[in-house]
Amino acid sequence: MSLKILFRGRVLLAIITFTTITCAGIIYTSIKSLRLDREHLSLLELSKNIDLEISHSRIFLDDYFLFNDSPKKTTILNCFTNTGKYTTSLDSLISEKYKGSREASLRNSLEEVDNQVKQLQNNVSALLQNNAKGFNETILTEYRDFQFTYKELDKKIHDYILHENTEFRQRVFTLVLLTFFLLLVCIFLIYRIINSYNTIEKQQALRALEVEYKERKRIAADLHDGLGSILSGIALFIKLIEKDCTSIAENKSLIQVKELSGIALENLEAIINNLNPSILNKYGLIRSLEIICDKINEIGEVTCVVNSTVTDIRLASNIELNVFRICSELINNTLKHAEASKLHIDIQQIKNTVIVLYRDNGKGFNPDIINTSDEEKMGLGNIINRIESLGGKYEINTGEGKGVKIMLSFNL
Repeated sequence: MSLKILFRGRVLLAIITFTTITCAGIIYTSIKSLRLDREHLSLLELSKNIDLEISHSRIFLDDYFLFNDSPKKTTILNCFTNTGKYTTSLDSLISEKYKGSREASLRNSLEEVDNQVKQLQNNVSALLQNNAKGFNETILTEYRDFQFTYKELDKKIHDYILHENTEFRQRVFTLVLLTFFLLLVCIFLIYRIINSYNTIEKQQALRALEVEYKERKRIAADLHDGLGSILSGIALFIKLIEKDCTSIAENKSLIQVKELSGIALENLEAIINNLNPSILNKYGLIRSLEIICDKINEIGEVTCVVNSTVTDIRLASNIELNVFRICSELINNTLKHAEASKLHIDIQQIKNTVIVLYRDNGKGFNPDIINTSDEEKMGLGNIINRIESLGGKYEINTGEGKGVKIMLSFNL
């Protein structure tokens, strides 16, 4: 349980790290985008206001000359005053935020515009103070020069905004690439974590099977050397007593004791064989299964066949024992529940993989009820658990009236 918690914690940490960095990138991009939009809108608004104020001054100056409208003097001068404020604000915005070569060029154009506006303001103010009756060529030329200079400034502002937006899109694209790379790294780390967990879990399962195998072997040896010797000694003494006994009643009692000791020895041998099959230790996996099938064939109700192109497949002791038990359990399920007349066991070795194909022509079953509490299917569920604990793979094809086909694979 602690191992699962540890690995789940690592996976969760990788996911949280990726999510946090991604969210931070999204928030940064959104804030930066809004800030750029505000700054660019301010640049365009200030630039447009400068053009409007100078245009208004020209219109009001025309009205002054055409209609001799003296109150227009104040309005005309206010236009130049507002223009100066907008120019100062624009210069402050550029000076505060922008420091590169493009910004320097932009400031130079703005400075040129500011100088022309001041010169135009001075000339217009002098014209108004002298109560002049019409435009002179100098004022018209200064207005035209301002328009040309302003267009150059406006063009540089638009070019700069375009350049800034392009750079921002490039940064966003780079951020997306980094996020995608981080996603790949997180997926790789999660894969490594899950793979490490599966490897450790498999190693623990194999160690558990190895411990189980050794413990079964030890218990079988203890029973054989301990209880088996005692029961054999009892049987021997019964034979000795039987020779000296003449009473019919005593002979009957001895016969009963002899039968009970024989039954005890047979049960003990069955227990020892279940704990540590001697047939497997003596003949190996293939031959042991063939011997079991020969005994089934002697009964005559079911035909059992073992096929293998490899006569001697030797696995690790604990794995070989479990494969033998799996095959034995499958045979037992067929004999007890399948009502089959034929069963086949094909065992092949392909490189470092042993493949076991088990088939019978019985009545089959619904594979959806493998993990239910049905006692007839609990044996198959235990087989699946044993296969998974060995790190093996399985595939079950069956159905009502379709027989059973089970393919198992184990790595050597």
